[in-house]
Amino acid sequence: MESAALLHDLDKLASVKPEVRGLPHGEGSADWLVRHGHAELAPVIVGHPVSRLADAAWFERWLETASPEALILAYADKRAGQQLESMAARFGSWERRYPPEARAGRARGSWTLETLGAVWRRAETLELLVCELAGVAPDEVRRLPWTGRALRSARGG
Repeated sequence: MESAALLHDLDKLASVKPEVRGLPHGEGSADWLVRHGHAELAPVIVGHPVSRLADAAWFERWLETASPEALILAYADKRAGQQLESMAARFGSWERRYPPEARAGRARGSWTLETLGAVWRRAETLELLVCELAGVAPDEVRRLPWTGRALRSARGG
């Protein structure tokens, strides 16, 4: 699980992008890992991008088959920007970067208001499922006390 968490955005690296041949985010990371002998990580990583939540049929199939690790990774990705934040804050950040379009269809780099609402509802479904698996409420999700020390140490500070 830790390896998948660390490598899930691998396809965003400039040195990896040419190797993933334009595959969508998540699929590129999974493809690269398969081709480099780490196929066991691909199913955990492939479903993490928020863009996956825009496809209702895909999301429903994925929810039925995803491992707990894949669910946790996808949820963690919805809660972690530069720091742990609520899904509302994270979605607010995405909305500012990719403003919803009021007109029908998908504009380049943004979703319609209808799609954004559907993505938000699916993210909430994911949150409730993962929190149920962990036995916590969404507002109880937080970093453990030791993580601040560990992160400062990892940064050399």
